[in-house]
Amino acid sequence: MKAWLIGCWLLAAGPAVAQFNKGVHLQFQFSRVVLASGDTLAGPLAVQFSTDLLYLGQPDGSVRTFVPAAVAAFAVQGQAPLRVHSAKSGMATFDPTVVRLFRTLPWPSERPDRRAEPAFFEQLSEGPVLLLRRQSYVPRTVAFPAEGSNRQFPVGSARQPAHTPAAFRTLTELKDEFYLAWASGEIRPLHHGKKDLLAAFPAHSSQLQAYAKAHGLGYHSAAELHDLVSYVNTLAGAAQ
Repeated sequence: MKAWLIGCWLLAAGPAVAQFNKGVHLQFQFSRVVLASGDTLAGPLAVQFSTDLLYLGQPDGSVRTFVPAAVAAFAVQGQAPLRVHSAKSGMATFDPTVVRLFRTLPWPSERPDRRAEPAFFEQLSEGPVLLLRRQSYVPRTVAFPAEGSNRQFPVGSARQPAHTPAAFRTLTELKDEFYLAWASGEIRPLHHGKKDLLAAFPAHSSQLQAYAKAHGLGYHSAAELHDLVSYVNTLAGAAQ
């Protein structure tokens, strides 16, 4: 098992970090996979979001590969750290006791002439309207003062004096991409946080805004969106 995990890490870490705007490669020590056929499998698991492929380690050391259409859902635990080049740390770590749930749903194409394709989504809330997530790597350019200070600031920052010599470095950061899914099969992206969330529930927009204000919630993080979607799911007619 350890050899398999190390092998997947070496295969994934380099290309995934080097190529920006690519889906992340997640690895987990434990999993329970429910196939579309109804069969249930278990073992160490890796999932690649740029290609939407699931890799399941076998007791004999081999690896089985599954496309989304062959998988109904999978629950995972024991996440391995992610290599990211961020301003804070080169490694993103996670609570190994947390269980994450993923499921296969039809992802509509942005082109009307193409049909929806099955894809893996992480389920962050219960229904009837689901909050979903996919993750990707994105670049961010940071300028470092040439005099050796440890301070950093994004390019274009008003805090940077125009005459300050600077060295530039591109960091790789993890980006959450959120979606809403209805039982009808509709999946809607939340590109613009508050604007898109309120537009998804026009009959309850005033209630959502009042709830967010009363609880000090924004509209961008996974935790905040989870609370807001969970709340709107308690309102009559929210699923329509």
